Amino acid sequence: MTNQNGKNISTDLKLLDLTLKHAGAIQFSCIGDFTGQSAQEVILVRPGGAIEVYRIESSTAGNDENDDSDEEEEQRTWLKLVLRTETRSTLRCMETVRLSGEKRDLVLIGSDSGTVSILDFLGGQKAKILHCPVLGKTGCRRGTPGQYLAKDPRGRAFMISAIEKRKLVYVLNRDADGDPTIASPLEAHRSRTIVLDTVGIDNGYDNPIFASLEYQYPDDEDTVAAAADKNMTAEEVLTGIQKEVAYYELDLGLNHVSRRWASPAHPSACCMAPLHGGADGPSGVLVGGEDWIEYLHEGLSSKIVCAVPRRKLHPLDKGVLITKMTVHKQKKAKLFALAQSEIGDVFKVTIRLDANDVTKVVGMTISLLDTLPPANALNISKLGMLFAPAEFGDHSLYQFERIDVEKTAPSCTSEETLGLFNRSSLTTKEFFTTTKASEISCTFTPTMLQNLRRIYT
Repeated sequence: MTNQNGKNISTDLKLLDLTLKHAGAIQFSCIGDFTGQSAQEVILVRPGGAIEVYRIESSTAGNDENDDSDEEEEQRTWLKLVLRTETRSTLRCMETVRLSGEKRDLVLIGSDSGTVSILDFLGGQKAKILHCPVLGKTGCRRGTPGQYLAKDPRGRAFMISAIEKRKLVYVLNRDADGDPTIASPLEAHRSRTIVLDTVGIDNGYDNPIFASLEYQYPDDEDTVAAAADKNMTAEEVLTGIQKEVAYYELDLGLNHVSRRWASPAHPSACCMAPLHGGADGPSGVLVGGEDWIEYLHEGLSSKIVCAVPRRKLHPLDKGVLITKMTVHKQKKAKLFALAQSEIGDVFKVTIRLDANDVTKVVGMTISLLDTLPPANALNISKLGMLFAPAEFGDHSLYQFERIDVEKTAPSCTSEETLGLFNRSSLTTKEFFTTTKASEISCTFTPTMLQNLRRIYT
């Protein structure tokens, strides 16, 4: 094609996509080693589909040689941007996975494109898409998997779930050249089921197990029939629906997924955090809800639940909802969890194990750690740091000044909670309520940071 002056004009169309200002909010964040070995890094997902990788950098600034002061060397820590990738999509979930024998982490991403992607950030130059299988229609649909993502802690499989009914399990492996491979999906669907959260259970090298916090609602015919039999309205029948923590087992030999076990959960339960398992941990999950944190696992002989400490001026008829939890493993089979409430209070959850059997939980203590802005995630690094991307405001990196706070901070124990429950004549549904929690839980007054120190924002 030529113009009026006789010059040739290219018929190839070009698209200019320019972002004037990057989004500041953070939807998801994970911590791991992405670009190299032993490189503690944080990967973020921002609105608009941007993926960013930051490395935790530290340097020590010494005093001048001519300075005779006795001041100690000052250590500075910050987050350095390693790479940024624009996906131009809506990212719905993110999780990291480390294959067996690897020293780096891969990234699993679910988006509105109806696919799940496995990304590799080796070298920190550009994100490489290893696999991108299609699993549903485009768009953020309640029936298309992509809202929840859970990995097997040993890196053998992952589960991607929809809000309703559909769950798919993918098996990860290696080919002859050592490159990651992904098998065809295995279905774990359950009709009329609403999923609230999913996590991967650490049970060593046995068959992978995934935990799902869910409830099943009746169909219209069942609701009408039950209401007629009990002389109740349909709304009264629906209020009796029980939330459950269900285990889905992937049988690697039969290549099949089955619903292995289920246990009732608190009606307000909304989040879970898996404990380390195998030979050096108890496995199972912590379930957070309103006013209570409960430990659940298959084969548990007795109930382990603990009340959450409350602020002194908090209304007695209003609950304290736990919104985020994470578990960190220490040396010598020790572990602890952090839980944050909807108003920002961060609690340390101490898991007490049997002295003769580290795979058995005997009690739980919830202690106040500090008060932070409400965060979308809690990421603990191996360097003793906590990254908290705030829902509103600045995102901050904190240093743990102390973590053994059970003897000095306001604390509640599971023994106290269960002792009062056993001495009462109330049922489980009647006892574990907001009213009872406000009576038995300890109270505190929020203060400035005492156990955490902000080192970067």
